[in-house]
Amino acid sequence: MQTTSNLCGSGYYLQYAERLPDERRWGTLYTYQRNYEPFETCAVFDNNLATRKYMKLKLCPNSLSKPCSVDEGYFTQYAGPVRLKDGWCSRVYGIMKDYKSSSTALIDRAWTIRCN
Repeated sequence: MQTTSNLCGSGYYLQYAERLPDERRWGTLYTYQRNYEPFETCAVFDNNLATRKYMKLKLCPNSLSKPCSVDEGYFTQYAGPVRLKDGWCSRVYGIMKDYKSSSTALIDRAWTIRCN
């Protein structure tokens, strides 16, 4: 976790980490918060398989008028970091596949960052 937190920069604390898709832990999705100006949310999607996989990490604000922050491509280590200013209550999406065109995802997870 220390390594992924350094990707976001200084001043962030771990808000949430989830092993995905389950105890097999093919990937880990992390979210971090910075609670001083400028307030910011950061996400990193760790590839625990250490082989090249198509990964997409998306962090979307709870406002339709603001764009999502996205990182996607083929990665052996991680996707991200992606950041949002004032990212409270934002939505995080993590997808991992063998190939972008694969019809089945190894990991397909979304959740909302807590709002308090």
